[in-house]
Amino acid sequence: MYIFKPILEKNWENTAKMDAKRIASQTEPEGLEQILDIPYIDDGEKGHLLDIYYPQGTTEKLPVIIDIHGGGWMYGYKEINKYFCLKLAQKGFLVASINYRLAGSVLFDEQIRDIFAALKWLGENLSQYPADMDNIFLAGDSAGGHFACVTTAVNLNEDMQKDFSVEYIGYDFRGVAAICPAVDLLSPNFLMNVNIPILLGEKSHKSPYRKYLDVNRIASKDFPPFYINTATGDFLRTQVYKLKKIFDKNGTEYRFHDFTEKLNGKNLTHVFNVVDPFSVYGDMANEEIAEFFKSRIKK
Repeated sequence: MYIFKPILEKNWENTAKMDAKRIASQTEPEGLEQILDIPYIDDGEKGHLLDIYYPQGTTEKLPVIIDIHGGGWMYGYKEINKYFCLKLAQKGFLVASINYRLAGSVLFDEQIRDIFAALKWLGENLSQYPADMDNIFLAGDSAGGHFACVTTAVNLNEDMQKDFSVEYIGYDFRGVAAICPAVDLLSPNFLMNVNIPILLGEKSHKSPYRKYLDVNRIASKDFPPFYINTATGDFLRTQVYKLKKIFDKNGTEYRFHDFTEKLNGKNLTHVFNVVDPFSVYGDMANEEIAEFFKSRIKK
């Protein structure tokens, strides 16, 4: 067994307790339709469920945001991002929040196949909801930000689709939000490197999926516009600046915001706008995401 797996699992157990405490202290936004636990693969697997949120009484088709939660690739479900997604829905979107199976029980390529299955299901079924299928956006935080980058790259490239045995999902993203994203697991950084055997298996150095752990190796000049953010207290801050550098090199359109403000005398932390979308700076960042996506809407 991988020596660091029990340590990682204990860390995520502690994170789960903190998330439960955080969610219990927050108040769920009102006025929103919630269709919960929809199976995108009907096999009884929790990792194959998704939620859909949109404002009650909607009579028009809404732009769509598909959200991929974070959690170090091996922790969490869509529920930890629920209030973040509901707050985005309040800003005039239909939001779909997806699960995927977690690393430790499956490998990285299986997680990507899960995500593609969810995206394909949404493409085939969102017409049942008030969804504008010409304006679909993608969001992800932390490890979910890495998934968002990889998903975008694979969806644009037939050879990469063959690598994962997936197909083009049937639509392109009008824009992507990468919130405090992990960008390069292959960099000489213990916090990043420790995840590699969990994602790729014990013979990770021979894995054909290794290159996908460094966004620089797969990023395309065809990437859609991105919103990216970080904060002074974000432990992945240097990773986010790597993504900015990649986009500068490739000529990718992006909006970047490094939040250096303090809240209650403390630096804003990793994925601050996801864990506390009700705070002044959390709402500010989420309003930026909403406005960035709205600026990309195809009329």
